Amino acid sequence: MTVSDELKKNVAEKNIPAIRDDLWGCIAFDPNFTMKCKDCLDYCQQNGITDDLLYAEHDGRELNDEISEENFDKLCGQLRTNFSKERLERIKEIGRKLYPVKEEKPVSQNPYKSTETHRQTTASSSSGESGDSGLHFGLFIGAAIGAAIGVAIGGYIVKKAVLEGGAALAIKGVCGLAGIPAGWKTAKKLSRK
Repeated sequence: MTVSDELKKNVAEKNIPAIRDDLWGCIAFDPNFTMKCKDCLDYCQQNGITDDLLYAEHDGRELNDEISEENFDKLCGQLRTNFSKERLERIKEIGRKLYPVKEEKPVSQNPYKSTETHRQTTASSSSGESGDSGLHFGLFIGAAIGAAIGVAIGGYIVKKAVLEGGAALAIKGVCGLAGIPAGWKTAKKLSRK
């Protein structure tokens, strides 16, 4: 089972916001919900975290079923602010189609020498995915963390400038804050390549 000590601690303490954060973070490493996410959800349920505790009431935002990375990312972002069972189920459905489970099939090393085989993993997707299932969502998380750090630093600069009366420094801080959306878009574009 791939359950972290941190999740175990949060489950023992019934720290629901922290459990939700842990589960949200699992999606980057297991977007098709076949390993880590499944184990973590199962662990929560087996250790007293009921659906009533874990899930928030759905906030009514549309749960688009389009099978695309953009929709997957959007729903994951919304899950961060509204951890509803309906939204998580939609993310699972889309993740399993976008990032299909890889199947292992034996391949002979040398058909003339021996019958020994080794495992070669091939994607079962007909779309020719490269197998970087967590890459796109990982960049999504990285961009989100970068945006949060940018806001914190930019906010500090603006606050310091206002307190010290430095208009030029305040302008730099505002420009730094304005640069966050551009950085976010760049990260999203790079993650698609």
